[in-house]
Amino acid sequence: MSLAGSRRKRSGMEIKMRGRGMSGILFTDGIFHSGKSEEDTFYCMAVEHGRIVGTYRSKPKRAGRYREVSLHGAHVYPCLIDAHVHLLHTIAAQAMGFSVCAITEDGVKPDCLAGVEQRIRDYAAGRKKGAMIAASNYIVSAVKERRLPTKEELDDWGGGRPVVVYNIDGHSSSLSTEMLRAAGLDPAGHDGILSGEAHERIQGKLTDIVASSVTLPVLARGIAAFHNRCADYGIALVGALEGNGDSGQDAATGLIVRLARRFDVGIRFYFQYMDRKKAEKFVKYQKHPRIGGCGDWEMDGAVGSHSAAFRLPFLDTRRTADCYYSQEETDEAVRLFDEAGWQIASHAIGDKAVERIVCALSKTTSGRMHRIEHCEFVTEETLQKLLALGGERLAVVMQPGYAWMDRRYLHTYEQFLDPGCMEEMRLRSFYDGGLCVCGSSDSPVQDMNPYTQMLGMVDFYRPDESLTPFQAFRAYTLYPAKAMGEESDYGTLEAGKRADFFTAASDFFRLSAQEIGQFRPAETYYGGKRYRRKSGSVSELVRMMFKKPENV
Repeated sequence: MSLAGSRRKRSGMEIKMRGRGMSGILFTDGIFHSGKSEEDTFYCMAVEHGRIVGTYRSKPKRAGRYREVSLHGAHVYPCLIDAHVHLLHTIAAQAMGFSVCAITEDGVKPDCLAGVEQRIRDYAAGRKKGAMIAASNYIVSAVKERRLPTKEELDDWGGGRPVVVYNIDGHSSSLSTEMLRAAGLDPAGHDGILSGEAHERIQGKLTDIVASSVTLPVLARGIAAFHNRCADYGIALVGALEGNGDSGQDAATGLIVRLARRFDVGIRFYFQYMDRKKAEKFVKYQKHPRIGGCGDWEMDGAVGSHSAAFRLPFLDTRRTADCYYSQEETDEAVRLFDEAGWQIASHAIGDKAVERIVCALSKTTSGRMHRIEHCEFVTEETLQKLLALGGERLAVVMQPGYAWMDRRYLHTYEQFLDPGCMEEMRLRSFYDGGLCVCGSSDSPVQDMNPYTQMLGMVDFYRPDESLTPFQAFRAYTLYPAKAMGEESDYGTLEAGKRADFFTAASDFFRLSAQEIGQFRPAETYYGGKRYRRKSGSVSELVRMMFKKPENV
């Protein structure tokens, strides 16, 4: 019987009860890929209390003690891990978000300011007067005018409402007059367009403004959509980068921590503060102290916003961007948090920015693993420093799906970057050098779809730096588990670990690049239980809050 046909029987499962006094579930008739190696498979798996207690190449003699569940020949894989997500913004975007541009087979639409104007006017027409409008996925490099809208344009298109439009890379934005005022900026003489540090240092205020407009029904819909999206993709664990240093009490971060402790999907927080006191109030909820990511820990900005720090000037402006911190400032921040027992994550995109944080991490003495977010453009000299740190001390957390899309649809790199920078793009060099290579989405900058990212790994911007399907899979399972200190629970299907897995009709490790991009799980299981889609009701959210909270 085919996998598609088997779904007609109890939603993909045929359950056989064998005797009484059963202590768990025995999943049988599957091709279980442990994830430990490309060839390691087994036939059935025993689960008790949400954890794997045994894996077998044939049915065990004591099978009768279990409730038996047949998976009808499906391929079975450990659930995936998205190591870099902005959780609060992802939830808000899925519940109340507005995406300006869409990437289609015919290119980016709309591709001019007139089209953007119509999108914003149409959206504003359905909003109450004075309601805030937060629009994302504006693509500067794909719009003919090659710029963000001005304050005056947003005032007109949004009908005087507070409006913020984010460029797709999340590192530049444009604000209407009312939004400038709400963010504490004087609109007089301001064109409303922010980039570089001017953009980065008001993100806490903008987050507070967005959070203040999130109602309970919106929150319920967003959390349900997040869970459903994770299950659709087979994701069981997420690294959440939250917090903005320019926000006073940062109440929004406190709220998302309280909520996430009760999620079905595992959440592990990295707090984006340089202020240790702000981070310390959350340590009691963490399995391991984690600091950084983006926010205060950004070494630079992004390519599309011309704020990534490269040694070579941008092609169109002939200018270079500076790092946000000096080497001395970076060294001191890294030293203080490393000595205090924190794992550090730091955003670095341009080669100068990567070099800055690598130099600081090279001086740490704890031996603890730290992370570099978005690390992709690396000079040969810096590459050797990275490899010298090794896979026990350094994880690189990347989003190669963005480069894959950029090469075909956005053309940001080829428009803005010197060819010398393109020669510095690395992936296979990291993997073969023994670094802990992790895939991620950077949601909501990109959709959480992990198969787009793995497509970008097996069909990398520089073909000679591409990975195999199995290597790409490890970058979404074993390696991020290791990078987040969660390898005892996640990353492979082994006795003692959580029974988080998904089924599929095909062997992922034998797929072509195109097939990987189209791959989707059939069913997802958390703790050995098949995931049931959430409705997004307020009552569902209330019930969730009565769950026992977990460490994050």
